[in-house]
Amino acid sequence: MLQQIRKLFDQIGRGDDVEIREEKDVRMISAALMAEIATADRKVDEREHAALVSLLQDHYGLDVDTAQSMVETALKDRHEATSLYEFTQTVNSNFSERDKYQLVKQMWQVAFADGEIDAFEEHLIRRVAELIYLPHGLFTRARAEARDSSNPDPE
Repeated sequence: MLQQIRKLFDQIGRGDDVEIREEKDVRMISAALMAEIATADRKVDEREHAALVSLLQDHYGLDVDTAQSMVETALKDRHEATSLYEFTQTVNSNFSERDKYQLVKQMWQVAFADGEIDAFEEHLIRRVAELIYLPHGLFTRARAEARDSSNPDPE
């Protein structure tokens, strides 16, 4: 997955179809990182899968088939990832602080989708947040907002 994303960003750097490919890249980056969270505990709960599709639909205005296809691609191709660091470099080059915050919040939403946070999920989200230089206050705010949105009635 990371090799494909890197290749697409190389094409963007050369000016090839920038407007079309940039949007696709951003969506696939989000899908790939969220898929990593969904699989961090070695299983993809159907609630996590549904959260992946829903988050991509809502955030990028995708139809259900496109979002579903992106999730399936991200889940299928995740074994091709070479390095989290290389991936987060791409995020740092192309995401604003607000976009980084949204990405981390979405990662938390996927993690909370099955009702429990696995230690691997938390570690991975924390590591991504560090590598994309998201301030700790925004990291904790993203977690709290994701937790609150996954549990609307905290009683």
